[in-house]
Amino acid sequence: MKMRYIGLILLHGVTLTLALAACTSTVNELPTLASTPTPAITQEGPPLATPYAQEPAAGICASFEGGVVTVTINPDMPDPRCAKVRADQKLTVVNQTDSTLEISIGKFSTSIESGAQSIIETPFGEYLAPGVHQLQVSPCCGAELWLEGNP
Repeated sequence: MKMRYIGLILLHGVTLTLALAACTSTVNELPTLASTPTPAITQEGPPLATPYAQEPAAGICASFEGGVVTVTINPDMPDPRCAKVRADQKLTVVNQTDSTLEISIGKFSTSIESGAQSIIETPFGEYLAPGVHQLQVSPCCGAELWLEGNP
């Protein structure tokens, strides 16, 4: 009786070994794909801030001639509420409220005392991707800045 069990165990062991060998040979017979090198994605300079929209919510956006776009933060709302900006222009923010404001856009943030102004000397195109960006103002009311893509 013992010999019969040993024989069955050996038979199952041999069968299992043959089955595993067959699986191994099947895997080796599969064609391999030629590897093609994928080009590395490179980016010039730091990443650009992502817009939250491609077009502004406000129906009308002010346009500015010259190299500077000025946004004045009033107690009730910014002026203008929306500004169409170019990649080569820079931003000036004027605080016309009675308190210190915390502002941020893209990678820049600063505090502006009441009655003072702050200038971001870096052109919009160097830190904002094309689209609509919110000038974040705390405690209230920032403007939309719409950087259009290259024509």
